[in-house]
Amino acid sequence: MDYKTDYLIIGGGAMAMAFIDTMLKETDATFLIVDRRPKVGGHWNDAYPFVRLHQPSSFYGVASRPLGRHRLDETGFNKGHFELATGVEVIHYYHALMEEVFIPSKRVQYLPLCDYTDNGAILSLMSGEEHKVTVNIKVVNATLMNTEIPMTHTPKFKVAEGVNCVPPNHLCRLAPKHKHITVLGGGKTGIDSITWLLANNYPADNITWVIPRDSWFYDRSKFQPDKDFLEYTLEFIAGQTENFATAATLEELCLGMESRGNWLRLDRNVWPTMFHAALITKIELEQIQRISHVVRLGRVESIDTKGMQLTKGEVSCQPDTLYIDCTAAGLCNNVNNFTPVFELGQINLQCIRVFQPCFSAALIAHIEVSIEDDALRHAMTRPTPMTDTVKDFLTSQAHLLMNEGQWRSHEEITKWLIDCRLDGFSHLIANISADDHKKINQLKRYGQHVKNAVDNLLRLAAVN
Repeated sequence: MDYKTDYLIIGGGAMAMAFIDTMLKETDATFLIVDRRPKVGGHWNDAYPFVRLHQPSSFYGVASRPLGRHRLDETGFNKGHFELATGVEVIHYYHALMEEVFIPSKRVQYLPLCDYTDNGAILSLMSGEEHKVTVNIKVVNATLMNTEIPMTHTPKFKVAEGVNCVPPNHLCRLAPKHKHITVLGGGKTGIDSITWLLANNYPADNITWVIPRDSWFYDRSKFQPDKDFLEYTLEFIAGQTENFATAATLEELCLGMESRGNWLRLDRNVWPTMFHAALITKIELEQIQRISHVVRLGRVESIDTKGMQLTKGEVSCQPDTLYIDCTAAGLCNNVNNFTPVFELGQINLQCIRVFQPCFSAALIAHIEVSIEDDALRHAMTRPTPMTDTVKDFLTSQAHLLMNEGQWRSHEEITKWLIDCRLDGFSHLIANISADDHKKINQLKRYGQHVKNAVDNLLRLAAVN
């Protein structure tokens, strides 16, 4: 069978869904999704059972359909902050969107368990058959932010026979059977595993945490999309922009973010070298600081029944230890990937606002529809790829500030931002009262420093 479509979408994850959702609303185009997975939703189909978003649900999903109920959590480690959708909620959201909106539109076709080949054909991963496809307008590559997750990645260390080393997908089932658990990895997945254990009364003294690199974390309280929190968000934005504009060194920039309360770290005596932009609350920070047995000897190279061999030493472990492998690279495949969004005959879905994939894909769709000038398209869509270190973050943040300057200078784009559900703050800022002098002053501080911030971020990126 041969296919014909206006837009061929490679991949069925979050960015693909957000792009199609906006295009369905703003065009009469047709779409064909080619997905290697059996269901839309990307890596969420293989997520561990206790995973949650680490940003409020309001920032995630597609523009036309809310995710969650925009309510504050009253209990738990996220208490006082807006809800974080569970993995189950997210995957149900995407499956329902496909079944209730995309397919009934009769403008979206979905080909699961298929791949798009280098010669422009569609390959069935089940039968091996190839099908021709005619693309009338563009191919949309929604795979640049493919996520490496614990369930499907291959560990880079050796595990001897008799060692219990599993992804966090099995933690809930196996934890009660083991008196000691070692969590491998210092990123969000490692934190998720530890906080799940602590929330379920697993003894903190029975947990070992292997942290190859310490990380800087965002304070989640700065990212609460509601008028009652707007003052704190604007102070975050103004303060960080001042810091970006004036920091003489990379170290000074990090310390400036920390002193303003924007960034957190596990241990004030350990300098973080990783920045994946994970968001945590101060309650979560207090909880993970309960783990006293922290191993900082580099990456794990091998595990046997006696213990672990790491790049900087050895650690003996208790018999029958359960090892939880949280070392998957996540979104690191996208680090420093500055592939342009708009190319001849193709759209590459990239973040154009740092760490906001769904918003970025929706806005890219709107720019595809509403902006015809190629130079302006490129100016509005400088890639802001994912980061592994603070140095990586410098260029992505500079590109974001440049993109936002272009958006604000275009009246129609500005209106779209105010109306877009996935933009958590534009509508709040647009409704600031003229006599709210504190918030007006915060916005002025941002405006006064943004140009110097861009210049200084790019300077620091070049010298580090």
